[in-house]
Amino acid sequence: MFGAHPEHLWLIYLVQGLYMIPRKFYNMWNAKPLNQALYYLDFCWCMNFTGIFVIGLLAILGLVHGDDRVSNVARESFYNALLGVACGTLMGANIALPFVACLFHDVNTMTGLFIHLMPPMVMYTFIWHSDAVRSAWPGIFHLTYMDEIHYFPKSGPIFAPGSGLDSVVGNSVVLYLLWWIPYVCFMLLIGIDLPKKLKYDGTPNNPKWDTVFHSTMRQGVCISIGRMLRGRSKRDSLKQMEENDFDLIDFFIYMTFHMIASVIAFYLIGYPCFKSQNFHLFMLVFVAWLAVTRGASRYTYYTTKMYSRTLRKQFAAVLEDESKKN
Repeated sequence: MFGAHPEHLWLIYLVQGLYMIPRKFYNMWNAKPLNQALYYLDFCWCMNFTGIFVIGLLAILGLVHGDDRVSNVARESFYNALLGVACGTLMGANIALPFVACLFHDVNTMTGLFIHLMPPMVMYTFIWHSDAVRSAWPGIFHLTYMDEIHYFPKSGPIFAPGSGLDSVVGNSVVLYLLWWIPYVCFMLLIGIDLPKKLKYDGTPNNPKWDTVFHSTMRQGVCISIGRMLRGRSKRDSLKQMEENDFDLIDFFIYMTFHMIASVIAFYLIGYPCFKSQNFHLFMLVFVAWLAVTRGASRYTYYTTKMYSRTLRKQFAAVLEDESKKN
């Protein structure tokens, strides 16, 4: 579909999203020991919810009510914002996040791959095959503003957040902040304390909910932050990871780096993708290769180390008896 009929790829994105995202949510809701449903508040998930909602709304309005319900100004603003996010932050996340892999048997992993890889693929068709998309779906996608789009504001690439709304990166920064500010508020109010194992008085907390922040910190980020920025010993960091007890300074360091990395991706990855079809295609091939390589490594681990370890454990008694006989 991507090569032969790029004008229809958005339909694949819509259909797959409507199946895979609820299916993974079911698994996350039933995850143990902590419920992972709040992972859907993370940036990559929220941007896919936004993209699916916008595309679905345009499709419904275009097919049922005609194409005059949404102004071209609104269409262009959403297009600009999602272009920078898809080709910048989400494309970069494919490189930075090691769990973005191709594992055909695992719907959770495949959904993670879907939300990071499909948006830049769909945006590729909207940028470089806009005539075909507009010709096939004239009542849904106008894309008449393609020749007038500027990636950077007319005032230049450096601008204050909230300004530069005549550009791709200006709208993308606003969309990012529309996620970042509410997410920080949620975490400060209740989120940061949800997975803690101990209350402030030291009694057991019996936590139920997990968050992406806590999950990421447990994967070693807490140790890195503690060593490089906090002067914290590895023992203290491991204790925090064990108890899911991270302070506000850790959280703001994490969110600051998240913002910096996302904005940098708008410039270093999104802009070249916007300017060059070859670069955009190269990036898609590269991140797809990364996902396949990670998946192959995982399958190699499954078929060698993990299964062999399981077999040795199951037959430990037999092997011990054989060794005694010998």
